[in-house]
Amino acid sequence: MDNHLVEIFKALSCKWRIEILRTIASEKANCLCHLEPLFPLDKTTLSRHIKALVRAGLLLQNKKGVIVELKISSPDVLKIISLATKIAKKG
Repeated sequence: MDNHLVEIFKALSCKWRIEILRTIASEKANCLCHLEPLFPLDKTTLSRHIKALVRAGLLLQNKKGVIVELKISSPDVLKIISLATKIAKKG
């Protein structure tokens, strides 16, 4: 089995990570500093979630000094979430 595939599904197994991806995709936030006030998580926990999403290849990050810009790596990431949502509603 492809370990990267497992890493992707592990990253998507957390509701906060799914919400982070949705928030970034909606362009409400494209920087870690913009995400912080939107989630009831401390900065360290939020950073760990971001790191897991980057490691799985679902998010791209670009550091510019103290600014950490975030971007969905592919529109297919949102398709996976959408499909899983449909399956969950049927189940």
